[in-house]
Amino acid sequence: MHLLLTVASCLAALSCAHAAPKPDRCKLLAAEAATDKGGWLSWNNVVGCLETFPLNEAIRQSTIETFSRTLEGEYAFTDMASVASQLDHGRWDLEDVDLRKALKSMKNKRYKNDKTFHDDLAFLLRQLGDAHTGYRSSCFHSHFSFYQPWAFDVVVDTRTGKQNVFLAEVAVPVVLGDVARDAFLERFRKAIHRDPRELIGWRVVKIDQRDPVDYIRKFSKTQVGLVKDKNQKFNIATSGSTVQRNGDVTKRVGPMSIWTNMESPSSAFRTLHLISPDGKRRITLLVPWIARSNREINFENSEEFWTNACLAKKPETLESLSKPAESLHEELNGDAVVVLSAGRFPNNTENAFGNGYPRLLKKGDFASFHMLDAETGVSALPTFTSNTSPSDPFGKVAQACREKLHDPDASANIGTGGPAGWRFYCFIQEIHEGLTLLKNSGAKRLILDWTNNGGGWGDLGTMFVAVMFPNITRQQATFRMTPFFSDLIAKAFEKDQNLTTPLTMVSDCILCFMHLKRSSSPKYGPGNFVDLETETAPLPSDVQRLFLSSDSGHTEKWGKYASRYSERIEIVDGGAILDERQEHNVWNATGIPRPSEPMWDSKDVMLFTNGFCGSTCAHAARKLVDVVGVRSVVTGGLAGADPFPFSAFPGGNVVDLAQIFGDVAKLDMSDHPLAPQPFLQKVSLFRVNAGVGYSVRDDLPAEYAYKAADCRIDQNEKTIFPPFAWLAAAATFNNCPDADNVLVNQARQ
Repeated sequence: MHLLLTVASCLAALSCAHAAPKPDRCKLLAAEAATDKGGWLSWNNVVGCLETFPLNEAIRQSTIETFSRTLEGEYAFTDMASVASQLDHGRWDLEDVDLRKALKSMKNKRYKNDKTFHDDLAFLLRQLGDAHTGYRSSCFHSHFSFYQPWAFDVVVDTRTGKQNVFLAEVAVPVVLGDVARDAFLERFRKAIHRDPRELIGWRVVKIDQRDPVDYIRKFSKTQVGLVKDKNQKFNIATSGSTVQRNGDVTKRVGPMSIWTNMESPSSAFRTLHLISPDGKRRITLLVPWIARSNREINFENSEEFWTNACLAKKPETLESLSKPAESLHEELNGDAVVVLSAGRFPNNTENAFGNGYPRLLKKGDFASFHMLDAETGVSALPTFTSNTSPSDPFGKVAQACREKLHDPDASANIGTGGPAGWRFYCFIQEIHEGLTLLKNSGAKRLILDWTNNGGGWGDLGTMFVAVMFPNITRQQATFRMTPFFSDLIAKAFEKDQNLTTPLTMVSDCILCFMHLKRSSSPKYGPGNFVDLETETAPLPSDVQRLFLSSDSGHTEKWGKYASRYSERIEIVDGGAILDERQEHNVWNATGIPRPSEPMWDSKDVMLFTNGFCGSTCAHAARKLVDVVGVRSVVTGGLAGADPFPFSAFPGGNVVDLAQIFGDVAKLDMSDHPLAPQPFLQKVSLFRVNAGVGYSVRDDLPAEYAYKAADCRIDQNEKTIFPPFAWLAAAATFNNCPDADNVLVNQARQ
């Protein structure tokens, strides 16, 4: 309490060690925000305001302590990260990150201001290459996003093999609307003395005096922390197209153009050397970064900005933790989607080749289903989230979905993110119906396009594969049994509570477990797990056998660190009961017969991604490739690169702010000597991977087990558009060189 009061009084007055610099940049920022109707702000004022605040020693020490307790007590890969560069023969683009050592050094490190301290924390976790583990200060990383005027397309010239960078679509996300777009264009029109749209299609010769491909490669190494492979990072940094559930094609703009949820750009400008499409004109532009507020903040000066935007208030400490975290799909894609440039390619896949193909057979609520040609089907799935719209799992749309269920009482129960609701089952029904439609329409081969899929409900990934192939089971995982985690899970099993994570075990949602009781038990029990021995949820009395006994599990040593890990167990994420012997199982709920034969032979099914197929998408992808044996193809990356991993950040289970602090409080463990304590500053994201998920390998968890695709196709002048990428991928069903011939033929057309 004394610490919190000290921080509040000290920083509210801004007089602890240094006076706020003059002029007051936050005051200038407030004035600019009040006059710019489009909502756009200058880099100088935003960054100047954020750099106003001196390092606060109380916040520094308490934050490092919370980090240390969380990473030591709950993060699954704390030990492995310390030797990351050596794992799986060093095939990942990773450096060793000794989290314990790094945090210790940060306790006494000199920082220019409070912002650089929080930037350092964000970068520390970004080096792990794990989208499930990260940190963002609400004040310094989430209140503002920074924009350049264009997306960047990286395209291989099929005639020369050279990889070029082009200015692409204007980088104004659709969600911002026309007023913001017009103001955006006007602001850049004044800055660069021309309409940014006039330069779409121009080739980038240099960025800040460096080769553009090399610039993007180096940028992605330090600024993209969602994945571990350099080619995956390269793809994420620029832009990529996604086929949506209605067949529309949208473009996701990467951090090279929209710098959001991260540290502010280090410079106010970027210098671009450009050449016109006809090669006759060359220009050099000094292009500013402009900013935009992501949320409403009431402030007139730096003191008010700190109080309202940065400093946590005691009543808000746990209140905000009850709000559900946004899905990775929404977080990574939703606010960075732009419209494709008119005339380059159509905005929909329908008849893209001009010969009637691709043919869109079904626009779904979750996926789209296409015939690429007379014998090749495509299912495009942008997310494994079933509550896409509305987000309420028991709202009006969900009620309509409930009417379609064969077992309406089987509302999806407990998951690591909460109850999934009835649309969970309608997702499964739609996937089965769409795949059946493709089969009945003559598809002898199937391409599963999971490009830019950030995941969703884990059980939906399992069920996507399970409706196609027999004998599919959930992913198995272990947990790092630290002293704190051991006490936490023991208390959770003792209380028999299942809140929102594997750490706390029975939901307070009455709708969730009204119909999901075991026939022999008055309550569902620790419903986030399935015991491998019984194929049902474990009982509270099973906690010793599965987690706590010194005779269970095993010890692993990574570098100089060693930890004990639990027995393997299946994790329930969404609530599907796969066991047909149990009441309200997923097969009864959906009316889908559990397959005894595959819908297609595995050799006739292909997984297609750009490497960004994460979380649930990664679990399902590894199940398809490692267990079923389907073919995998990736697109993009550096020109001439070998095939790279088709999936990323599979992890095992994620705990977010709500679980790290909220669940501990609900279990009356906030006073535990090892429990992480809530931050003194406002934090928009703090999550760690708490489970160690496995695929078919026993020597390494899926998170660090390198698995490259069978083939890679370049992103060229045509394959940058998804239907042509599907066509090139389809040519690799027999062998990879066929894809090169397709690309050359496309270039000649």
